[in-house]
Amino acid sequence: LGWSKFVVTVGQFDLAAQKAVINEIRADGLRLAVKRDHQGAIDLLALIRQPGAQTGSATVAPHQLARTRHAPQAPHPPQPAPPASAGPTTPAWKYHVLAVILDRTEIHLLDEHGAKPVKLDVVPLGLNLKDLSDDRSKPIGVELDGIVNSKGSFKLDGTAVLEPLDAKLRIATKRLDLSAINAYLGDQVNATIASALLTMDGTATASNRRSHLRAGYRGAITLGGVRIIDKLTRDNFIRWSSFSANRIAADYGEGQPKLRIGGLALANFYARVILNSNGTLNLNDITSNPHAAPVSLTRPSNAGPAPIAAASPAPQPLTAAIELGGITLQGGQINYTDNFIEPHYSADLTDVGGKIGAFGTSSTTPADVLLEGQVNGSAPLKISGAINPLVPMAHVDIGAKADGIELPGLSAYSAKYTGYPIVKGTLTVDVHYLLDSQKLTATNHIVIDQLTFGDKVASKDAINLPVRLAVALLKDARGVIDLSIPVSGSLNDPQFSIGDVIWQVVRNLILKAVTAPFSLITGALGGSGGGEQLNYIAFKPGYAQTTPDAQQQLDMIAKALGDRPALKLNLAGRVDPRTDRDGLRLAKVDQQVLEQKIKDTGEPEGGAPVSVGKDEYDEYLTKAYKAAKFDKPRNLIGLTKSIPPDEMIKLLAAHEQVTDDDLRHLADARANAVRTALSNRKIDPARLFIVPPKLNADDLKDQTKTTRTDLTLE
Repeated sequence: LGWSKFVVTVGQFDLAAQKAVINEIRADGLRLAVKRDHQGAIDLLALIRQPGAQTGSATVAPHQLARTRHAPQAPHPPQPAPPASAGPTTPAWKYHVLAVILDRTEIHLLDEHGAKPVKLDVVPLGLNLKDLSDDRSKPIGVELDGIVNSKGSFKLDGTAVLEPLDAKLRIATKRLDLSAINAYLGDQVNATIASALLTMDGTATASNRRSHLRAGYRGAITLGGVRIIDKLTRDNFIRWSSFSANRIAADYGEGQPKLRIGGLALANFYARVILNSNGTLNLNDITSNPHAAPVSLTRPSNAGPAPIAAASPAPQPLTAAIELGGITLQGGQINYTDNFIEPHYSADLTDVGGKIGAFGTSSTTPADVLLEGQVNGSAPLKISGAINPLVPMAHVDIGAKADGIELPGLSAYSAKYTGYPIVKGTLTVDVHYLLDSQKLTATNHIVIDQLTFGDKVASKDAINLPVRLAVALLKDARGVIDLSIPVSGSLNDPQFSIGDVIWQVVRNLILKAVTAPFSLITGALGGSGGGEQLNYIAFKPGYAQTTPDAQQQLDMIAKALGDRPALKLNLAGRVDPRTDRDGLRLAKVDQQVLEQKIKDTGEPEGGAPVSVGKDEYDEYLTKAYKAAKFDKPRNLIGLTKSIPPDEMIKLLAAHEQVTDDDLRHLADARANAVRTALSNRKIDPARLFIVPPKLNADDLKDQTKTTRTDLTLE
């Protein structure tokens, strides 16, 4: 402790009246060094004797001390202390100091009580106090300014009353370094504040009336040059160049706490976000466990299973009245890594910027939202709508769209959950979410272009469903999958989860590729339903010619295959012996009738098909009947008896033999008939595969149409 000049200018001094008026107390070049040690003791206080403290000789009067050097004195019994009321009370001094001025002051502080020593140099420091007096109810003028560690500066200017407390101070700081806070955090956090500069300009008030504290602030605050780093790796965790709040009006102590901010602005910000291998976010690791090793916030964590979270208490309504004039974002970047899956996935959200309008706890109109950015530097992202998260029943009306996100970057997710990595494709997402009175209504429009899978990989989490088939079914002729997934529910339902609903819809789509693949493409086929009826083509028992009713089905199937070039179709002819044996006999009769016409007319040129018209059927039936080699009913004179056409058909059919080979050939003929019909509709025959026939209908639940060709997609 020292100074170059210390001057007291006395205006009036009355010892008898114990009254003094001091015009000025001035100290120039004051130098003060203060240290707090590891135990928390402040060395400067050692200069001040505490009330009641005693030392060896300080308690003995000088004349008594002199006597003790010559002759010992008999001990005196201890005397009782006089009662508190004994003697008159010393009157207090009345004083008035017009000014206390500290000029060119230096204060050097060293605090060794924290985890690391903190050194604080305030050079120069200026102080000007006005009108100090023994009357603590009188206002004191305060002017204080200084420069901290040769960088930041501060200035206070205002008045204060000590009893009862009533202060109003204008506070202005510029780039005050807050990084010294690290020393007091110790091992409680896994991050280090490398830099944080506080700039503020406002007026603070405080008062105490009847032991009731009131406080307030009006002004602006900016926290700039912030860089928070990983304590282990020294990598950037969070940083921003400026985070400012302007037109602040904060009040505490009178009714409901109130906070009104004209606007928030965050510029040039960065955040490192990691989903750890145990499914927890690195943001949860900011605070450290004193019984565990430090954890990195910017590198993959080898943490064990995520701890079981305790049941969260029901959210309580805000007890403060908050009004926010708007939020502005500019130049943002979020670097995200997912280590929960193998291989790991990373994404970089850049050029984040936009605005959020005014909202608050008493707002009736939601705030407009417009945010934009880039995903991995190529896919534009836009979020727009309206929100008000501070009202008791949060209101959200938000739409978001991301165009052309490259899907190979999401290959890690695909490999984990489907068993197939993605080697090609882009994703466009257009979603809209409306939350009103805890009721959520959402639409999710997803467009996937040119999705291409690689070879299957092993994954214990992959769903055991035909993902490739589902993708092929959903793709149109241009290789585009266009899905709309609606979601609705109540946030009051603890079982409701947006992600679970969307995943269940996707899972159902894949499952439908197994159970009802044609229903999955009904919309593209021009119908509104009934796609399950396209999984077979029915035939008349005993016949392999497609019927007129089957032509429309074949048209729709051809359109589906034409729009989805990746699909292939398996054709399995089927017979039902219970009906096809008799039907095949009738078909053989028709063949005999046809052969009789060919005998009469000859084979047509060019191999055109031959048919028998209704008006000529009976004629050629009669000829076939007469040509048949079996005993026929005869008349009285022994000639072949003329019988009606129905009787001729019955007799001809009764003499036809149908073998198992005939049934097998019929099944194959039905499959070939469908293959020919689709080929004629410009479907590449290389996509149409005839598979082994089915020679009974025992596996069919629907026994009404058992003579058919079964169709399966792959």
